[in-house]
Amino acid sequence: MSTLTTLFTAGSAVLATGGMAWMRWAGDDRPRKVTAESLADAAPAGLRTAVYILADPAQTNLMFSALGLGSLEGGFPYVERYDFTDHGLDVDLMMLGGQSFADWSKDETLAQFATYFAVPEVTASSPEPSWVRLHVRTVDTLAAPALAPFGGGHRVDLEAVPVGITESHDLWRLRVLYGHILLAGATGSGKGSVVWSILGGLGPAIRDGVVDVWMADPKGGVEFGRGEDRLFVRFATDTDTILALLREAVEVLRERLSFMRANGIRKHVPTPDEPLVLIIIDEAASLSSYAERDEQQEFRRLTGLLLSQGRAAGVSVIAALQDPSKETMPNRQLFPIRIGLRLDEPTQVAMVHGQGARDRGARCDRISEHTPGVGFVGEDGTTDFVRVRAFWVSDAAADQIVDTYSPAPQITGPAEDYTDFDPDDLGDDDTGTSPAAA
Repeated sequence: MSTLTTLFTAGSAVLATGGMAWMRWAGDDRPRKVTAESLADAAPAGLRTAVYILADPAQTNLMFSALGLGSLEGGFPYVERYDFTDHGLDVDLMMLGGQSFADWSKDETLAQFATYFAVPEVTASSPEPSWVRLHVRTVDTLAAPALAPFGGGHRVDLEAVPVGITESHDLWRLRVLYGHILLAGATGSGKGSVVWSILGGLGPAIRDGVVDVWMADPKGGVEFGRGEDRLFVRFATDTDTILALLREAVEVLRERLSFMRANGIRKHVPTPDEPLVLIIIDEAASLSSYAERDEQQEFRRLTGLLLSQGRAAGVSVIAALQDPSKETMPNRQLFPIRIGLRLDEPTQVAMVHGQGARDRGARCDRISEHTPGVGFVGEDGTTDFVRVRAFWVSDAAADQIVDTYSPAPQITGPAEDYTDFDPDDLGDDDTGTSPAAA
């Protein structure tokens, strides 16, 4: 905890109890009285109003009263602490009895908090029942693109593949083995960078044959064609070849499941002989909604089998699409990992992350069009969302991924040196007698 955070937490606690605090400021041996004004003066310029309100319980309660979140008769929420973060300030508080998180996470309420605190934005999350965390934002820590770091021989954990950064500047890691990933985002939202970042993160495992990538690019290979016959074991670009790819994957799945059952294996561990089969389907709607009816049904049947049975067998699916509606991706509930990039409508957030996701912080419809690759990640088993940004992968960086990690050709025999070979020399000796004649 920083000195300022300690000072603010301690000072506000004393003020809240009506006491008086005296502290020494850095570089000054004279003890000074801690007041809401002195705490605000010590805060960064963009947070001084927020700190002044939070450090003075009277001001805090006036704000809660004005927002309809507290009253003299019913009491006021309890502010436990507020801490500096990379994005500004986090405020932890306990709700009043009878309140719900929805009371705090409405767009209008959050906008009013931002007005009171004089900051660009306030968002909310719920770290545990009965508690709210207000994220007072003065800085977007994901505003600048993060360059792809790929090209080396990093060790790959297939359950924690580095693909970007989080807003707290940690590495964003994705579980590719034993998981399926749904990636949704509007045009220009950065889906390509997410996929290329996954490929770059998996690079050494692809090169060593531990991961086989089967790529379905229904846009004719425009997006991923540079990896054809190099980075990808299978590459399909139209409805017929994509369906054939999926049928083959189902056969691999069935054979693997049969072997596992016969040998009492519950989880497949990828090896160069039996690698993780990663199926990537770009623009999945072209098959699930826009193909002929029988082709749509076949696509849904095949993906349903892969999604429902593939995880333990080391067959994973990544599906990318623009429209996350049920009609576009009918099997979307079978994806345990969901990434929502910039979406056009608030209703689409629920289509990706489930009902109530937007109120819990996954505001994909509020992502700026100037920050491609920014999104919210949700995973089965948790109600929290992580705000992330994928590495920015330029065309040159994508080419580097392909050049660096494409598996080397197999050499099946000894490499002899035939530099001095003369095709006209049949092995005759200097006397003109051939070995055969001798």
